[in-house]
Amino acid sequence: MMRLFRVELRRLWWRRVTWGVALLAVVVGGITVALGVGSAQPPTDAEIAEAEGYYAQELEWWEESGAEQVAQCEAEQADDPDPAADYRCEDMAPRLENYLPPTVDYFPDDADRAWMTEAVSDGVDGTEGTDPRVAEIQGSFWHGWSGLPGTVPATWFLLVLALVVGVSFVTAEIGAGSLGMWLTFEPRRRPVFLSKTLAVAVGVLPVVLAGWVVVVGGLYVVHAAFGTVGEATAAAWTEVATFTGRLAVAGALAGVIGVALGVLLRHAAAAIGVAAGAVWVTSALFVGTTELQRWMPGTNIDAWLRGGATYGVTVVRTGTDGVPYQEWVERAVTQGQGGLYLLGLAVVLGIVALLVFRRRDVS
Repeated sequence: MMRLFRVELRRLWWRRVTWGVALLAVVVGGITVALGVGSAQPPTDAEIAEAEGYYAQELEWWEESGAEQVAQCEAEQADDPDPAADYRCEDMAPRLENYLPPTVDYFPDDADRAWMTEAVSDGVDGTEGTDPRVAEIQGSFWHGWSGLPGTVPATWFLLVLALVVGVSFVTAEIGAGSLGMWLTFEPRRRPVFLSKTLAVAVGVLPVVLAGWVVVVGGLYVVHAAFGTVGEATAAAWTEVATFTGRLAVAGALAGVIGVALGVLLRHAAAAIGVAAGAVWVTSALFVGTTELQRWMPGTNIDAWLRGGATYGVTVVRTGTDGVPYQEWVERAVTQGQGGLYLLGLAVVLGIVALLVFRRRDVS
């Protein structure tokens, strides 16, 4: 088995497709870094002066009309049938930071995450049916949309590349007929399948990690040049290390799923299309509608990568006056569920593919 694994791993990295995908992963990382350059720059003196001018004008208007605006806001909140409704009327006053161009730190500080946790908690506390873990998840490090946490969506493309490596490794051999020839030298199909699967699971790690290292290192250099690194604490770097580990596991499982789909569908375009279509269709059909969102691939991948995910459903409530109204309720999906979901998906598809591979003609 180990001899077959070493042979398959060498064959995987002899393929130009694997090297091309690895290069593409680096390019994706570079593009992600380039997109983050603008937001890493602090505002210039001219931009600060312009923002102060707009702020002064708005403040002058607020001194004249602010009390009226707050009173109107409080009246609308009082008329809302939802007793937990909070229009944040006390936060309507203009603030200078609202007029400055957005500047983000590489590591979002505790204050940035604290306001998010507080805002979510305001909608969670006392709301029937809302998972109390929602506030903790949405206020966690990787649920930010700026700095390094804002690059999480780019890692999805790295997982797609891992899947492509697994699919192409199998379908290319099936299409060229070399797999049938290989089985004449090694007729035991189960070791052949398992060695290919293991080789892909290990072989895709450099592809996924290369792109992620470019993102982590490149963005750090950019933010350090502008002095916007933020709080580079040991806890922050620990978050980066644990995320890297979760990404590596997800990449390996994506490669395994790619091998299984390649064996089952035999054509690269069909396998990749089915995988992409499954994620897109399930996300599009069930977003904001039913509790089935909990079991969608996209939700669980996000939960595994970010350390938890949330989704929302609309439920009907009855106000104190007896009038029904709709309310948005948040649910939580834990990191553990996301990991078990990905592992279970890879294992089930792998077993089905192995059973098919042992009986199907591959010539």
